[in-house]
Amino acid sequence: MKTSTRRSVLGACILLAAAGGAYAYWLSLVPATHPDHDHGILNLDAGGRILVTTRDGKSRNLVGRPGKPLVLHFTSPEAPGAVEELAKLFDAERKLRSLGDAEILVVTKAKDFHAVDAWLAAQKLEPPRPNEIVLDPSGDTTTKLNCKRPIETMVFTAEGKLSAQSRGPLEWGTDLPGLLEKARGGVTLE
Repeated sequence: MKTSTRRSVLGACILLAAAGGAYAYWLSLVPATHPDHDHGILNLDAGGRILVTTRDGKSRNLVGRPGKPLVLHFTSPEAPGAVEELAKLFDAERKLRSLGDAEILVVTKAKDFHAVDAWLAAQKLEPPRPNEIVLDPSGDTTTKLNCKRPIETMVFTAEGKLSAQSRGPLEWGTDLPGLLEKARGGVTLE
């Protein structure tokens, strides 16, 4: 093998190793969780990647300052009580008519939107804003956010700080306005 060929092969190996290292580092960027606590990530603005899939097929990174109160509701079509919980959430959203500056995302552990839409139709559920439903097909996002139950809700402030968390069902009609008001006021769990 010629010297120039060896240098080219060595250079390619070094570049490949550097690219592999950079990719591994990018995958590892996740805000710190607190496994010894019974809450999810306290601060979305800690950097990293927590991705969900939107209806247009793009990835959305939940990390960062959302700029407005953000409600993340985790569910799965297989979860007991999911139908009733979503019916109450959608009804509360319709009654509020306007969330103001807040955003609600329903993080659904499902393989694709066709499956989710079929499940919603079979349950006679119609989201007031279909784009509020996002996918977490592998469950990776749910795990990274330290979600431990099939029905869970996390509310973040505009700065990305955890304001409230509910492990299990909520009374959306009475709870949602109060949760949003706390988040707007900058109230955090810790």
